[in-house]
Amino acid sequence: MHNSLLVGLTAQMTLRRNMEIVSNNLANVSTSGFKRETPAFEELIVPVEADSTQMRKISFVRDWGVIRDMSSGPLQQTGAPLDIAVEGDGFMVVRTPEGERFTRDGHFQLDASGKIVNASGFSVLSEGGEITVPPGETSIRIGQDGSVSTPAGIIGKIRVVSLPHASMRKEGGNLYNSDEQPAPAVGARVVQGAIERSNVQPVVEMTRMIEIMRAYQSSTETLNATNDIIRRAVQRLGEVKA
Repeated sequence: MHNSLLVGLTAQMTLRRNMEIVSNNLANVSTSGFKRETPAFEELIVPVEADSTQMRKISFVRDWGVIRDMSSGPLQQTGAPLDIAVEGDGFMVVRTPEGERFTRDGHFQLDASGKIVNASGFSVLSEGGEITVPPGETSIRIGQDGSVSTPAGIIGKIRVVSLPHASMRKEGGNLYNSDEQPAPAVGARVVQGAIERSNVQPVVEMTRMIEIMRAYQSSTETLNATNDIIRRAVQRLGEVKA
């Protein structure tokens, strides 16, 4: 394949990947605790043969990965006693069948046994394990330090931990995993009756989407023009008499 066509193809592939990420950001604009993502690309220099005696370098684009913006989203007051937000750099911990996972999505509830769980039914962990509300308790108070209490007394303290952002891998259900050992979060504050909204800014994402669409159209026009040049050259060569 002609080198210019290859370059154009890799550009379109990266633009498509960019569009997928922007679309995912927009789809999660109302997801509690969601963190916006941006693609990361790098230049790939490939030497190719220019003629029998010389080499030249061609620049391609390669999808390097995804950069996640871990900045806090705005807090939305709900008044629900089991809606919890974390102000500052910290993550709450839940127990899944695969082990501990971390989240900023504090939309919690009680299961049939009285345990505090997230939307997927995974137990929210305290420093001593699961947090279970005694039967019949209707008033739950959560302090800024994460302590959970009822009129009968303190029943647990929600774990809020800190992790290197670069080590965190996104999983389903708005959860994160990490190979690093979590440490107690310093300076983080728990807010009861609120949830952290997504940090996605719809206007910014829509602007990015328009820019991507224009770049894709421009790339398509360039590819079509290159293809026409090659086609005409082949036709003329075919018309040459032996």
